[in-house]
Amino acid sequence: MSPKPTRRTGFIGPTLLALWIVGSAPFLGRLTRWIQEEVDRSLLVIVPTILFWAAAAAFVVWIVRSSRRLRWSNYAALAAGAVWAVVQATALARGRPEESALERMHLVLYGLVALLLYRAFLRGGRSAVAAAIAAAVLTSLVGIADEFVQWLVWTRAGDFYDCLLNASAAGCGVVFGFGLFGFDFRPPDPAERRTIAALWVVLVAASVGLVDLTNLGHRIVDAELGSFRSYYGAEGLERLNEDRRARWPARQPPIPPFQPWQIQDHFLNEATWHVQTRNEAYDAEDWPTAASEEAILNRYYPAVLEEVRNPDGGPRHAFPPDRVRRLQQEGAVPVPTYESPAGGNRIWIWPRYLAWLLAAASILLPAAAISRSLRGSLR
Repeated sequence: MSPKPTRRTGFIGPTLLALWIVGSAPFLGRLTRWIQEEVDRSLLVIVPTILFWAAAAAFVVWIVRSSRRLRWSNYAALAAGAVWAVVQATALARGRPEESALERMHLVLYGLVALLLYRAFLRGGRSAVAAAIAAAVLTSLVGIADEFVQWLVWTRAGDFYDCLLNASAAGCGVVFGFGLFGFDFRPPDPAERRTIAALWVVLVAASVGLVDLTNLGHRIVDAELGSFRSYYGAEGLERLNEDRRARWPARQPPIPPFQPWQIQDHFLNEATWHVQTRNEAYDAEDWPTAASEEAILNRYYPAVLEEVRNPDGGPRHAFPPDRVRRLQQEGAVPVPTYESPAGGNRIWIWPRYLAWLLAAASILLPAAAISRSLRGSLR
């Protein structure tokens, strides 16, 4: 007697899509910059918008083809997913049209990964509750991995807000999965509950770890120059200046356009925020801001001004002498009350223990509930 054929669970599709999302992150950054500088910036709105609506149309076709087996509860879930998608695509979109268009593509990609994972877990015999949670958590972890890669390389900038949008897209995809593949309230068995608990711990640890790595920093207050935000603190900046003074004369940091595989120097990147703020203030004839940023660079990032060179050997970030003289002529000097806007809100001034305290609470409270549930099921 031949063995009964097993049903394919379908993990290959979402796995390949997740690998493509993470692996293509640096290259997409280089592609978008090339489009901005060499082709037409409007394509960054037009192309993602076309792809978004093409994906929406394909999904509608999928629903129509599945309509014979759908019930009112399926359509209710599909309607809820549609509302969720509309809210994320509009109310949660950020200001610039390019960003909003690309975020809608994230909604499509992460929603599709979560939907396919939900189907695969159902086919593998998991309960709907366990399948939904596992699909949402694993897709959110893909989003965290994506943002870590973007933080790591020069061509992109990691953003924890994008992690939240990716997690929201995962939830939206799972709700659409309810509509297409059904849902029941059968409680997870003990093994599934342990898996859910483990996945939750991994998600919380990864989220807090990413925030700690990419967002948490220090406010440096200087009695003469004012204050600014930094990942490193005053002593850390001093050590990094010494390290770069020893390293950069022999091996210069890369210059734009950066390659996707080049690892970002976050000390140099942080300094360039101040360089950009200084240059923009000078061009706008905001002399106090330009003088304050120049003073911050000279005191806390001197290696960047002294050692980073252009291909012709000239300093890349040092202020030209004529601009220094102009600031002197204008009588611009740093003021103790100055608060540098360099870097915007990328650096958060939180006590580090607070993030990990929240993480511990996020882990222990669900763990206690699951433990109680497991004890009750074993009685």
